[in-house]
Amino acid sequence: MTIHQEFISQYAKIYRPLLNELNAELGQFGLSHSQWTIMKLLKSEGAMTPAEIAIRQRVEKPSITKILQRLAELDYIEVTPGKDKREKWIRLTDSGEAIFLKVTEQLNRLYENLLQGASIEDLQTAIRLMERVYENLSK
Repeated sequence: MTIHQEFISQYAKIYRPLLNELNAELGQFGLSHSQWTIMKLLKSEGAMTPAEIAIRQRVEKPSITKILQRLAELDYIEVTPGKDKREKWIRLTDSGEAIFLKVTEQLNRLYENLLQGASIEDLQTAIRLMERVYENLSK
């Protein structure tokens, strides 16, 4: 096995168990990983249209619509009309902001436990590597 194959194999080995662990933690807040990633996007980027969210998440718009409906039911997001009546803007509500902080605290503990023993330098190298892979996938 080449080093490239080994790297991808190691990533694939942790992907599903990590996603399961994240969903278990997020489930305590009534959230799934896909909902959480949208909340993180809105927190970091501010209000966006569903089309912008779909592009940024690399997901089909109907999938985003379902996720947004659930987040609205939870009162974590609100939808406001734009200048064009077909345009809708999505942003976190006050309760969405509050739950964001709680979830972030909980996940930070999980991340620290999972990455126990890794040095800052190791993590920085891994981050750069993942960024490179993402850029190459985006070509």
